[in-house]
Amino acid sequence: HMARDEARHAGFLNKAMSDFGLQLDLGFLTANKAYTFFKPKFIFYATYLSEKIGYWRYIAIFRHLEKNPESKIFPIFNFFENWCQDENRHGDFFDALMKAQPDTVRGLRARLWCRFFLLAVFATMYVRDVARKEFYEALGLDAREYDKYVIDKTNETSARVFPVVLDVRNPRFWDGLERLVNNNARLSAADASSAPAPVKTLRKLPWWIANGLEMAQLFLMKPIRSEQFQPAVR
Repeated sequence: HMARDEARHAGFLNKAMSDFGLQLDLGFLTANKAYTFFKPKFIFYATYLSEKIGYWRYIAIFRHLEKNPESKIFPIFNFFENWCQDENRHGDFFDALMKAQPDTVRGLRARLWCRFFLLAVFATMYVRDVARKEFYEALGLDAREYDKYVIDKTNETSARVFPVVLDVRNPRFWDGLERLVNNNARLSAADASSAPAPVKTLRKLPWWIANGLEMAQLFLMKPIRSEQFQPAVR
């Protein structure tokens, strides 16, 4: 059922892209893309977070556009409510899978992996969205405030299954993400220069190291045990 939903989503997007004269050859991708083996538990963590953060992203946009219909820049947003419910249901499926296999959410290793995947997903989304803030501005949204809301709600939802979640209401967390944004801007500037490839690599090296150190500091921030997590009062 999940595969059916995802195939429908992909087909729907492909149909929408035809309005812009674009099309993805999905058959080519599945036939030629290299496959990498991951242990099932890693797929559980990553897919659960992907689906739940997708739900909060889509429902936040849908609710915003309900209040601001003049910002609907394309008809696809009319269908976001049903789409996000698919994502939510998929996340619930992986929630059940992890609870049915307690080793994935119990013990020190599980706590460390949950922290790693939460941070990886949140940091990637924040850096990417801030770099492409023009899209959110076109919808009448502020990329940073939108991401803060989505990350907070995804973190809150994750506390229902993960043994620990991140302290995303700590200002230190957001300061760290902003430093990642700044480092990535410098990496992009180095990439855009006309310097030879070896020189570009040397220029980017300090910012790669800075990003690694920043991620390590964020990972080492004290997490919140899920049984002690307090949902935000809104």
